[in-house]
Amino acid sequence: MKKFSLIFLGCPKNQVDCEKIIYSFLKRGYFITIDLKKSDIVILTTCAFIKKGVKECEKWIKKLINLKKRKIIKKIIVFGCLVEREKEKLVERYPEVDYFIGLGGLNKMFSLIKKKEKYYLSPNKQILIKTLPRIIVTPYAYVKIAEGCNNYCSYCLIPKIRGRYQSREIEEIKKEVKELVDLGIKEIILIAQDTTFYGADIYNKPSLAKLLKELVKIRNLEWLRILYTHPAHYDDELISLIRNEEKIVKYLDIPIQHISDKILRLMNRPYTKKDLIKLLEKIRKIPNLVLRTTVMVGFPHEEEKDFLELLSFIKDFKFEYLGCFIYSPEPNTSAYELGTQINEKIKKERYQKIMETQQRITFDFLDSLINKKFKVLVENHNFGRAYFQAPEIDGNIILEN
Repeated sequence: MKKFSLIFLGCPKNQVDCEKIIYSFLKRGYFITIDLKKSDIVILTTCAFIKKGVKECEKWIKKLINLKKRKIIKKIIVFGCLVEREKEKLVERYPEVDYFIGLGGLNKMFSLIKKKEKYYLSPNKQILIKTLPRIIVTPYAYVKIAEGCNNYCSYCLIPKIRGRYQSREIEEIKKEVKELVDLGIKEIILIAQDTTFYGADIYNKPSLAKLLKELVKIRNLEWLRILYTHPAHYDDELISLIRNEEKIVKYLDIPIQHISDKILRLMNRPYTKKDLIKLLEKIRKIPNLVLRTTVMVGFPHEEEKDFLELLSFIKDFKFEYLGCFIYSPEPNTSAYELGTQINEKIKKERYQKIMETQQRITFDFLDSLINKKFKVLVENHNFGRAYFQAPEIDGNIILEN
């Protein structure tokens, strides 16, 4: 009996790829196991946008190599973003790994193994975004509506790793969502590197509203959630649709990154503080809307006054949820060449102040929900989620027996 294990590192975009990999192995007669010591093949799906992610991947590779040397596992496959970032250097660094497969090899994995091709990287960055069968074990499903990114933020490697923005056709997405709903999936979560840019490459303008209008027509779809939006790509049509369409969850994920005009300009974010405030005030008019954002501290040239401006904005605006990243200088990004790097101790202090401030804001928000009733999507016997909770990041509602 052939067995495989899959180690998932990274974001929901990677999770979709993992679900497809699991299906392809099960279809070919493999059994899945969570016990690495019982695996013939171990597949490591990787994240590599920042150094921290790369280090975690390399830690796992070394662990798997050790198991292989002890003849506990037979083969190792490293898949995904790390291969796109490090390329042939991985083959030299880790010769014990059997296969290094880039994102474009998702649907070619078994043919590559059969041909014994140790290294595969799609030369033209045309990463597969078409529908492939996958295994889903939750009452929600992520649906990837596009791949790649055209934003070229100065700190980010995504365009170099995942290529330029590639939207899927509306009919193809609608077909996939309908099939998922027919299988009993209650919540569809739309994902991409930038969901609000959807369609700009194939319909000549951002067309997320056009897509949403088609998806809400699907019978028995309960919740439609949108993640990874970009402040620069909202328009009044989209905001109005989110406000008025019952199936669209009143929860938006809008990473602002910073509020200082100087830092936004250095980050190559195409908006100003004034633009952000105008957008957020407009969005806040949607009844019962919950907002999640992401910010970054310690970016090159971030002076104390820039940080205090960000901290003050967070205190005043009160996002229900907020994540914070410490800037990581990444080679081959324009921010890497900016100089004036912030001391690591100062970065950590700023991070701590942001998170302590946000913790109080989030606790106040959660306290405001006490004694209120909400529809809950039950995920198992122990917990579920309400509309104000995205999977895996915003906590759960504990169910009493």
